[in-house]
Amino acid sequence: MAMVLLALSTPSTAETVTCNLQGTPVVFEIGRTQFAPAQHAGEPPRRKVTTVQMGDAQFPAEPILMGDVRGFWGEGLGGSNVMFVVQPDGNAVLSNTNEGTRLEGICQVTR
Repeated sequence: MAMVLLALSTPSTAETVTCNLQGTPVVFEIGRTQFAPAQHAGEPPRRKVTTVQMGDAQFPAEPILMGDVRGFWGEGLGGSNVMFVVQPDGNAVLSNTNEGTRLEGICQVTR
């Protein structure tokens, strides 16, 4: 019971990333707990998943967290491969390798 209360009282470590990419809104969350190491050596790898809202579209993606760099990789609509990277200063780039498109913009990270 004490563990449950501790978990409930611990502040959320999820960050919401809100972006404007050349007029296209993009929003997703990254939970830092997804990147925690396994508790036991035999534990299988955990899949990291976030839901991306891009304009009117919504799709699952794998979040990326490397120091202060955030982003995601995923398959967008129509089987497109999308890579999105947000630099520590908020500058962001989204690349769709199937379509050869690139969008740039700015993001804010909030907890």
